[in-house]
Amino acid sequence: MIAILTILVALPLGLLIRNRLAAYLTYAILFAQVFTFQTATLVMEWAKGSTSAFPADPTEFGSTFGYLTFTSSIYAVGFGLITLGHWLRNRRRTRTDAVLLDN
Repeated sequence: MIAILTILVALPLGLLIRNRLAAYLTYAILFAQVFTFQTATLVMEWAKGSTSAFPADPTEFGSTFGYLTFTSSIYAVGFGLITLGHWLRNRRRTRTDAVLLDN
């Protein structure tokens, strides 16, 4: 779910929101909401016996740490996409301004 959110929302936020800090904050709030829902869903599945996201033994730290690492990397990629969108927006605007000045 958070990967889908990152792919669908992060780059457009960077392109559409002029203030980069506002885009970061919007993404962080959306990510927190979806992350909470996703984690709750995975924990409920784990309580039913599924071991696809978390290990069967809750004392095993490695697999849970893997989930944290994976979700944190998706979070970082989202911020990178926002930065890329903001850079593309400024580049397009600068190029348009340069063309207008040449005429």
